[in-house]
Amino acid sequence: MTEPGPVKKGVLADRWTYACPYLEMKYGDQLLASGSGFLWVHNARTFLVSNWHNFSGRDPESGQPISDTGGVPSHINLFTFEKRGAADEGGNTPMLFKPVFVPLYDDDLSGSRWLEHPSLSGKVDVAAIDVTDALAGMIINHVNVLESDAVLEPFPSQDVFIIGYPIGLIPNAPYAVWKRGTLATDPRFDPDGLPKMYVDTATRKGMSGSVVVVRHVLINQSVTKKDGTTTEPYLYARLDTVLGIYSGRLGPHQVEAQLGIVWKRHVIEETIAGNCIFQG
Repeated sequence: MTEPGPVKKGVLADRWTYACPYLEMKYGDQLLASGSGFLWVHNARTFLVSNWHNFSGRDPESGQPISDTGGVPSHINLFTFEKRGAADEGGNTPMLFKPVFVPLYDDDLSGSRWLEHPSLSGKVDVAAIDVTDALAGMIINHVNVLESDAVLEPFPSQDVFIIGYPIGLIPNAPYAVWKRGTLATDPRFDPDGLPKMYVDTATRKGMSGSVVVVRHVLINQSVTKKDGTTTEPYLYARLDTVLGIYSGRLGPHQVEAQLGIVWKRHVIEETIAGNCIFQG
C-alpha cells in the first residue's frame, strides 16, 4: 500500500497532474490492482473516470475477476493533494499527497455507486463515480476544463499523449507520466462497431484508465470554438484536447502490434450524463 507522502511546498508545473490521479483498487485492506484515472466536471459535480474493468475488477469479455486473488474491489484509494496552509509570497502552497477513500458500493456491499455506459454497459470499458464530496478541500483540476475549447478534428498519424501511472506509482514522486503515441486509425471509424480507436504506443500496466490528449500545434491559423465563435489567427499556439480514455492493448495474441485501445470522448460524456448505475 502506498502511504501519504511528506508535506511539500510548491506548485506543480503540470496542471494536468491535479486532474489525473493515481488509483489503487482494493477489497478491504487487500490491494488488487493499481491504475489511472482522471477528473471530469458535469453539472458542477466532479466525477472520477476510469475503466469499467478497474471499477468492476472483472474482464469485460469473460466477466471473470482479473486479480490473481479472485477478488473484486470494494473501494478505490484515489491519491491527490491536500492543502496544508496558505500560499507564500511566491505562490507556493504546503500540500500533502494522500489517498482519498472512494467506496464503490454501499456499506453492506449491496448497491453500487458507480456508473457504466447506459446502453453498452461493460462492452464499453468506461466507468465513472461522483467524488465531489470526497475531494472537498483537495487541490484538483478537471481535464475538460484544462483542455482548449477549440473544435479541432483529430487525424491519423497525429501525436497523442496518455497521461497516467505506468507500473504503479513511484514513491514520493506523485507526478503523472505523459506517454507519447500516435493515432493509428481513422477516428471516424468504429472498429468492431464500437466507439473506440487505436493508438500506436508502448504502454505498460497501470496506464489503464488514463486520459488521452491530442496536442494540436497551430501556426498562423484561426480555430472555431465550442460556442461557435472564431478566434483571431494564432501566430503560434499549442492546444490540447481530450481524445478519449485508454483501456489497454489489443489481446494477448496481438501484443506485438503495440496498439492500444482508446474509447472515444463522447462515451465519457454519455456515461456520466446517462447516470446508469452498475447492476452487477
